[in-house]
Amino acid sequence: YPGRVGDSPLIGCGIYADNESGGVSCTGRGEFIMRVVLAKSAADFLRTRNCSAQEAATLAIQLLENRVQGSGGLIIVDRYGQIGFAHNTPHMTYAFLREGMGEITSGN
Repeated sequence: YPGRVGDSPLIGCGIYADNESGGVSCTGRGEFIMRVVLAKSAADFLRTRNCSAQEAATLAIQLLENRVQGSGGLIIVDRYGQIGFAHNTPHMTYAFLREGMGEITSGN
């Protein structure tokens, strides 16, 4: 679409990071992701609800689905290096490797 700006370059929508919560990267239907500021919402769940990275990821996708009937997914790393991911799409490929892990963890 000419003139369209997607969610990816918009801080808080497709990406977000800060020292108090962690970092988030999102993918999916950008128009819906922008409406709920998905990456920032996920980071806020970490900080304000004192939950795990996985719980924050799940809560953020529930927000996306319940508030705007949106679809997408995200990967989140909290400030301690714990990883969470969630999606409400048929597939979302992910992979990660942490220091000390022998092999890459991946899935879809």
